[in-house]
Amino acid sequence: MNSHRYDPRRYQEALEFALRAHEGQFRKGSDIPYITHPVAVSAILAQYGYEEDLVIAGLLHDVLEDTVVTAIELEKKFGEDITSVVRGVTEEKTDARGFPRPWEIRKEEAVWHAGLAEEPVVALKAADALHNVYCLIRDLRVAGNSIWTRFKRGKEQQLAYYRRLSSVIRERLMDNLLALELCEAVNILEKLASESRD
Repeated sequence: MNSHRYDPRRYQEALEFALRAHEGQFRKGSDIPYITHPVAVSAILAQYGYEEDLVIAGLLHDVLEDTVVTAIELEKKFGEDITSVVRGVTEEKTDARGFPRPWEIRKEEAVWHAGLAEEPVVALKAADALHNVYCLIRDLRVAGNSIWTRFKRGKEQQLAYYRRLSSVIRERLMDNLLALELCEAVNILEKLASESRD
């Protein structure tokens, strides 16, 4: 995979936009600022040599799902290509009436979409999942199986989701190193979860 040169001003603009959008948000069950997650996802994509638009999409990947930012606003600021990729990883958390949609349906859609989406969307989903899995691994090592209580669904459902998602991403990206790292991380997570104390 070729490495790319990145425009630091453009990256800073996206970072500041994401910082404002996620202001006051924290990672689930912690006091860690939420912005650390999109920054980490963006860094993973950059480290694997993805082009600038995808690295910037990594910074912005949760703004449509978790903030008041609209697709129109995002496209006006960062263009159609970045917005399209961000939309590709955005879950619809509520239905047309504003009611929460079931976790199982949203995750089923995420796996299904990873099997059909264009490669940049799949790579972004892989980086997103990889950072989440690494965070779970660290949290398990520190706190044990009590970490699963912070989620809408428990350990078995979370593990099954990441297992299926990583499998589909591997099928799509083949021997891509990012896909391989995600599969390795999910294997570590499953092993640790089976050994971890309550």
